[in-house]
Amino acid sequence: MEFEIKKDVPLPKRRGKPIKYDIPLDEMRVGDHIKIDMQKIKITKEAKLIRNYILSYKYRNPTRNYTVRAMQDGVGIWRIE
Repeated sequence: MEFEIKKDVPLPKRRGKPIKYDIPLDEMRVGDHIKIDMQKIKITKEAKLIRNYILSYKYRNPTRNYTVRAMQDGVGIWRIE
């Protein structure tokens, strides 16, 4: 089997899973809070998705820190650093 080497072929864009929540983490200052309202039966699952989203954001922005809490009627996000 022979392979042909091509030059100047652009790299295709990555197609990852689309972001479910577009949370404005860049705009948050220390002490700010965002609440995402949702049905009670979805809170646990959605809180986990939001935590994972914030964790990947924190890897790219190590000087910022956030915490996520499940609340009675939604999920709360606080910037703590």
